Amino acid sequence: MTGNWREILCPGSIFGNYHVVKRIGSGGMSEVFLVEGEQGVHYALKVIDPEIAAAEPEFLTRFVREAEFAMRTRHPNIVEVYGAEQDAETGLCYLVMEYMPGGSLRDVLRTAEKGLSVSGTVAVAMDVARALVLIESHGMVHRDVKPDNVLFAADGTAKLADLGISRFAKGPDVRMTRAEAVIGTPAYMAPEQMIDSHAVDIRADIYAFGVMLYEMLAGRRPNDGEGAMRTLAKAIEGRTFPDVRATRPDVPAELAVLVNEMTLPDADQRPQTARM
Repeated sequence: MTGNWREILCPGSIFGNYHVVKRIGSGGMSEVFLVEGEQGVHYALKVIDPEIAAAEPEFLTRFVREAEFAMRTRHPNIVEVYGAEQDAETGLCYLVMEYMPGGSLRDVLRTAEKGLSVSGTVAVAMDVARALVLIESHGMVHRDVKPDNVLFAADGTAKLADLGISRFAKGPDVRMTRAEAVIGTPAYMAPEQMIDSHAVDIRADIYAFGVMLYEMLAGRRPNDGEGAMRTLAKAIEGRTFPDVRATRPDVPAELAVLVNEMTLPDADQRPQTARM
């Protein structure tokens, strides 16, 4: 189904076994809706754009794998996925996910122009780090760590979302993403990921995590205003990002050094594991 598929999911409509409450997010490949299921339980429904599903069969494979991985590796710092389905009436493919009422880290950063407190940053970072440790333990790479994909539960716990473009670093489906394909969000992508998203390992996630840490502390990214190619050119030249303490002098030296090490252009010089 293409064209007016979003109209099917307008507030108050019925979609499968769910009542649609409202749209709560969107991306280049999908839209997310708040829906109500049996006994008034709220879920997030991630619906894949049917045009993309038709044009990119591999995306649907990753979509199903996201659900399978999330369902079998439940973790308090990864957004829970309950299932992947295709609506019989419309043909739309969707994920049924845990609803995160606290919104995203991106939402928080929009209201904190000068960055988060050091303690608040560390609390979020610890939650994200735990999620990355689990992902790494399963031989996976997330490839899109960014504030939009860090969501908050009602109790403030941060959880990593959107495993849809992740890949296994080892295993039979390692070739699912074609060589030299560039996948991710440029502002957070490690230099090696800008060149070939297929070849990356957990160190690319560590780089993105470092950029996000810098942003939480400084209120802006270290490469803010730069295009992806300019950031890449600087990395090839070996140029590092400025010290976060130039903007936030109250950041402890140990944390500032860690942020710098996580965002080094050379992957071999970064922390080699998420188990810090």
